[in-house]
This record gives sequence, structure tokens and C-alpha cells, in this order.
Amino acid sequence: MKKTFITKDILLICFSAFFADMGYQGVTALFPLFLVIQLHQPVFVYGIITALSFGIGSFFAYLGGKLGDRIDKKTIAIMGNIFIPLMSLSALTHILWLSGILFILGWWARYFRSPARRALLVNVSDPNYRSNVFGLLHALDIGGGMISIAIALLLVIVFHFSISLIILLSAIPLLISTLLLILVKRNKNYITVAKEKVKASVQKEKRNNVLFIALLVSATFYGFSFYNLGFPILTAALSHNYNYVLGILTYGIYLGVSAISGYVLGAQNLTPIRALWSLGYVPSALASLLIGLSILFHYTTFAFYIFIAGLGLGMGAVETYEPTATSQLVRSTNLSSGMGWLSVSRSIGQFLSNLIMGLLFSFSQFYSYFYAFAAALMATLILMIADLTHKE
Repeated sequence: MKKTFITKDILLICFSAFFADMGYQGVTALFPLFLVIQLHQPVFVYGIITALSFGIGSFFAYLGGKLGDRIDKKTIAIMGNIFIPLMSLSALTHILWLSGILFILGWWARYFRSPARRALLVNVSDPNYRSNVFGLLHALDIGGGMISIAIALLLVIVFHFSISLIILLSAIPLLISTLLLILVKRNKNYITVAKEKVKASVQKEKRNNVLFIALLVSATFYGFSFYNLGFPILTAALSHNYNYVLGILTYGIYLGVSAISGYVLGAQNLTPIRALWSLGYVPSALASLLIGLSILFHYTTFAFYIFIAGLGLGMGAVETYEPTATSQLVRSTNLSSGMGWLSVSRSIGQFLSNLIMGLLFSFSQFYSYFYAFAAALMATLILMIADLTHKE
């Protein structure tokens, strides 16, 4: 009988992620519509807000990772999670600077807790099932986001709730998320279970260091390509006469494909680095290019959603295999810091990406998506070369 990789602590952490995304993913989908359509702000303003969220968020990811190793992973994860509901307050005010600050602070809190939460998950899981665990995390993570989008669509279409009220209600699942993290048990077994069974040879240590550096550089370039999904949401809504429903549906399709692909790919016996660039970065690059071409040549809405699904496929692989690869390449004593550096690398790229996307989007949507394609292609080439030249 095949051994199950699922334990009570793994379920608590993964369902904490489920409820967290049920909260803030809805805010992520609705906030650009609130900002651009209700507050009548240019798209570039949204680009600045998301750039600040990701850019300075990299500092909080680094800080959270360091503190996770030095203090306690569970404590740091809870501390960050508690403040994510600030995002839920962002649409209570029509004052641009206050709304933007609340949204940004919530994102910073999310960055602060993510490395410690990932490291916490590694510590309570069997190394032989690491990709399964991160695939499950991503599936529940994004599954919560899908439910959030479904609820938002229901409340908008059937009950005619305002966007502001829907964003406020997102605080409820976020509070449940924190409660589940509190229930994770702290004991010696779970602190030490992920330590390496055999000390790595000097040669393997050097190889791991090279691959981890290549991973961080690639993650940075992938971050350059990884625009906030608010841009495709706006593309769908603005191209159909400010249709909220089509904009929200865009995010739902992206999240759905991402959740399924993360879970399915995580269950496969794949080499993390190889799977990351071939199944993560490559589909992301092609999808961005095709979205740009769909705008340029006026493809059908159905084709646009197919390309959005391609983005979801790439993200599912990336969110599964980036942390899996990190857990294999970084020593267990520095695991939270390693996860922090991974978040830093991605968010540095996202800082500039959202500024550039916001600027290019204002002039030409095609140029913005072509830029994202080029950056993801660069990420692919860097990691592919490192992978092929540093085989075991």
C-alpha cells in the first residue's frame, strides 16, 4: 500500500493557504476594477501600487525568511498572516492614497509570512514527497482563490453587491487562515524532520550552490515577466465595454488551471529544475506572447481565455517546483532564508515588471505583453543552460 504524504500539520498549513487565498485573491481581482473604473484612475497608477507592493515586499520577504530561521517559523508565519486583512479595508475609502496604502500593507504582510510558511511546510513533510506537498499547497492555495472569484461573480451578478463590500467581506476567510496556522503543533520532531539524512559531498554542495544562484537569477527574470493578473483582467473588461464579469472570469480561469496543473504536476516524478523551466517558464512566455497577439490581431474572446489558461499552467508549475527545488538545494538550517531569497528574487522582478507593464499598457497593450514574453524567455534560457551544464 502506498504511503500517504498527508499529515494533520500539512493539512492545517495547506488549508490555511486555502482560506488566505479565498480572502486576498478576491481583493486582487477586484481592486484594479475598483481603482480604474470606480475611482477613475489611469492604469499606470495601478502599476505603481502593485510595483510598490512587490518591490518593497521583497524586503519583507527577506526579513521574514531570516526571522523564520532565527526565531521560529510558525510565529513569523502567524505574525504576517494577521495583517493581510488590511487589504480587505482598501475599498472602504475613496481616497486614493489611503486605499493604496492599505492594499500595499496587506501585500507586505503576505510577503513577510510566505518564506516562513513554506519552510514550515518543508519541516513537517517527508522529503520523498516534497513536490506532492507543494503541489497540494498550490492546489488548495489557488482553489481558495477560485472559490473567492466564484463568490465575487455570484455577489455581483445575482445579489448586486458593490465591489467595496465584497472586498471587505474577504477579511472573514483571512481570519480563519490565521486560526489554522495557530493550530499547527510545535514539537521537536517537526523542527528536525527535514534535516538531511546524509551530509552532502563537497562536489554536490558546489553544484547545489550554482544551481540555486541560477534559480534566483531566473526567478528574478521570471518576476520581470510576471505582471499582476490585474492587467489581463483590465484587458478583458476594457475591451468589452467595462464588463466586470468578463474581467473577473479571466482571473477565475487562470486560477483554476493553475490549481489543477500544480496538483497534477506535483504528483509526477519530475526533476524540479527541469520541470521548472520546461513546464513553468516556457508556457508562461508563450502565453504572454499569444495574449499580446490576440489583442493585436483581434482574436476571439475564447482564444484569449485559452492563452490565459496557458499562463495558469505555467504558474502552477512555477509555484510547485520553485520551492521544491529550493528545499533540495538549500541546507535545512538556512531553509527559511532560502525561501526568503526566492521571494526576494521574484518580487524584485515584479517591482519593475508592474511599473513597465503599467507604462507600456497605457500606450500599447501588445507591447506590454511582448515585454513579458521576452523576460520569461530570458528566465528560461538562464535556468536551462545551468541545468544542462550542471547535471549530477
